[in-house]
Amino acid sequence: MLFPVATFVPPRDRDSARANATERESPARGAPVGVFPGCVLVDAPGAGCGGEKAGPVGNGSGGRSSWGFSVAPRAFVRLRGPVVRGSPGHYAAGRDLPSYFLPGNLWTAARAWVPGRDEPAFRDSYSLGEAGVPEAASVFGAAAGAGGPSVSRSHELDLLRQWLRLSRDSAQFVRLSGEPGVGKSHLLRRLTRSARRDGWVVAAGRAPRTGAGRPFDAVVDALDDLLARADGSLFERLGETATRHLASVFPALGTYGAASGPVDHYAVSRAVRAVLGHLAREGGGLLFVVDDAHRACPHAVEFLEHLVRHPPDAPVLTVLAHRSVPAGRHPTGLTEASDDVHQLRLSRLPDESLRALLPARVGPVAAAVALRDAAGVPGLLGTPPDGAGPCPVGAEPGPGLYGVLELALGVPPLVASGARGPDLHCLSSLGWRTACAAALVGDPFLPEVVAGTAVLPLPDVLRGLDELYAEGVVVPDGPGRRFRFVRPVVRARVHHASGAGWRHAARDRAVAALRAAGDTFALAAHLVHADDPTADDLRTLAVAARSGVFRQPGRTVLALRRIVAVAGDSPESSLLRAKALVLAGRPGEAERVHAGVWQRVTAGCPGVDVVDAVVWRARALRSLGRFAQADALLGAAGASGAGEGPPGRVAGASGAAAVRAERLALALERGQVPGGGPDGAVADPGGVRDAVAEGGPGDDPYVRVHEGALLAAADAVAGRAGAARAALDRADRLLDAVEGARMAGWLETYRWLGEAELRLGRAHRAAVFFGRGFDAALRFGQGYLLAPLAFGLGRALLHTGETDSAAFHSGIAADAAGRYGYHWLAPAAEAVSLKATRSSEDHSGTTPLSVISTREREIAELVGAGYTNQRIASRLGISTKTVETHMSRMFKKLGVNSRAALAHTMGRDSQEHGFHDR
Repeated sequence: MLFPVATFVPPRDRDSARANATERESPARGAPVGVFPGCVLVDAPGAGCGGEKAGPVGNGSGGRSSWGFSVAPRAFVRLRGPVVRGSPGHYAAGRDLPSYFLPGNLWTAARAWVPGRDEPAFRDSYSLGEAGVPEAASVFGAAAGAGGPSVSRSHELDLLRQWLRLSRDSAQFVRLSGEPGVGKSHLLRRLTRSARRDGWVVAAGRAPRTGAGRPFDAVVDALDDLLARADGSLFERLGETATRHLASVFPALGTYGAASGPVDHYAVSRAVRAVLGHLAREGGGLLFVVDDAHRACPHAVEFLEHLVRHPPDAPVLTVLAHRSVPAGRHPTGLTEASDDVHQLRLSRLPDESLRALLPARVGPVAAAVALRDAAGVPGLLGTPPDGAGPCPVGAEPGPGLYGVLELALGVPPLVASGARGPDLHCLSSLGWRTACAAALVGDPFLPEVVAGTAVLPLPDVLRGLDELYAEGVVVPDGPGRRFRFVRPVVRARVHHASGAGWRHAARDRAVAALRAAGDTFALAAHLVHADDPTADDLRTLAVAARSGVFRQPGRTVLALRRIVAVAGDSPESSLLRAKALVLAGRPGEAERVHAGVWQRVTAGCPGVDVVDAVVWRARALRSLGRFAQADALLGAAGASGAGEGPPGRVAGASGAAAVRAERLALALERGQVPGGGPDGAVADPGGVRDAVAEGGPGDDPYVRVHEGALLAAADAVAGRAGAARAALDRADRLLDAVEGARMAGWLETYRWLGEAELRLGRAHRAAVFFGRGFDAALRFGQGYLLAPLAFGLGRALLHTGETDSAAFHSGIAADAAGRYGYHWLAPAAEAVSLKATRSSEDHSGTTPLSVISTREREIAELVGAGYTNQRIASRLGISTKTVETHMSRMFKKLGVNSRAALAHTMGRDSQEHGFHDR
């Protein structure tokens, strides 16, 4: 829903605006009633903007707005550019704005950057040229105005309530910080609702998102309505001088007459402090909240510092919320000013808390991808499209999986909708244009490349990056000169919001700039969609495909298809494409590619790594459950490993070791399938294990750790616990030394380490290995390992008693088995998920603990201990009326009608379910 915003008339422009206005009668709602140079006046009577009831524009009452000028029954709202009508009585304006624009967009779309100034100016003077600024659409979906995520922050809320109670004795101050989207505003809304229910006076405001428009902006937003409703006695106690100082800042007091001369900011600060004290004493306590304090004007920050140094002698709790970005103006000195300043930093939430926000229709794999992209920030969590999981751009229709790097480079996939993310509506034209160009280039990016893409001078781009850094959108990437988006998903959202037409025109510029900068990897991501790639472009694509096959297999498949479409097929490119298809979890396609090229491979094609081809074809067959074919393929390759034969044959000790290791993995795989697998064969893991041990580890440390993990799993399966533990210790030490970027090619190592630990009964250690592998497979988009790693993680978590997480990951395993191979794991994964669900229900279902809240449970325990309602209220720091309300709710939930029955019910549940021991 759109609201009229009156900040389009800066104070410096009001007199000239009134002088130039030409009014005319127009009875129809929304009709133009006046003409300003370069703007339109819209008649929007009764469209409130923050007041308690419909009335004049703004927060004011009594015929005055919160922007300091009188308004008639028909308020004049100055809007720049064409007027777009949304819902009845609500309007937006700007440069070609869509109907779903939010209030924060209105100012942004109307302003542009002026060269030679440090701050964006609010006028359309910047020449956009051919690279016009793309439309600043609603980047983060409908939830951007939905009021924040509904996640539980009970601990933080309890702390704020405790400080609220402490302020009864002396004024308290709280600094609430956290990154964008972590839930600061949502927590403040919960606190203010709770305080109002308990009878506190609440003054809540926020700094404007479009830059400071007037002195004491956030303070005025919080207190103007309260001053408008105050009776004359308040101002009699303040005195005429203090009231006049307040009238020079607060629009609600305009009738009292402002003090002569310029605004005395110190006098205003003292007067506001006195107002807070009077309001707190009259109302029994005051909660004073300032949100988005990192955008507050210097005068508001100075007042807050004055308030800490000279706290009012009244029950006042001041809560200051700001982002944890170093570029913002934070009142960091407040912590040293008083012992009554409390620090509360909101951290990221665990996935267990975020899972409750996802709709039930979202599939397990899609839910895992959404949780990965959110990275613990509830504001970045959205709903995957159609609940089927995202698809890589350019891939065939159907469910797919994308890795984090595919969000960072090239054309990113369409990510989950409905998330908030960083607030981009407050960006200037220069900031938005810089963000769009940077998103098109990809992460990380050089400012020079962004300048070439956006057609801007480098100093302008650096100013735009300063703005994006201050808003927490981009950060420096290490000690070099590059920058990156704070989250890959933020880059993806900005990219798709920038407009398809603008991207089409800017892509060629981005390719030219990347080519000049020599950024091969980022350039290749754009060349996938190039119209006429040159021979150099094809070589760049080939290099990027070879180096990125493990880190972004989906993008590698697209790059190789582009090479084949232009230059024709070759055995080397076909084998690399088949390998990428296996990694991406498409073993059926990989086997078809292998079958088409295998005759040429076995005939001795020069330049082909046959060992690698044999191993990855065997893995594709293993994923499909065709164990007999995989065994025959590996057996034939092992027989030719003596180092003789035509070119292209498996040769050398390293080739024989790789084949033996894959045979051991195949044997262990078949051991997990009831009956030895679909082909009825029975594996002999002991014999294959001995062959691997006799061959000895290779020189490559990654090969050694992988073989060590296989040997540990084989020993654990055979019941040789001592040998398995020794092998695990060696592999674990090696793993600590080699983990890094190259580990993307050896993620199956985590699976076998986890299986060995689980066989030895060390479920917690197994969960660690399975979890590391699962997170890495999600990060790199290696779908072929999702099912076995999630299956192992679900089993390990079930053993450790984490039944909810066990059910979730077992569901992922069942879902991934049907999508990306290992289909025979699906029934076993579903069985583990069902067992975990039942175990969770046995512990928490149909008991008093499952139907009452945490606060109600505390009250019920005190009732059982013989406490009266008054003593409970004193013990918990709440009112007696609140205790009575909780008691009434518990009686209804539990079907009891007396305190004795309540105590009996809770005592019985404690004995039967071990509540006090949990």
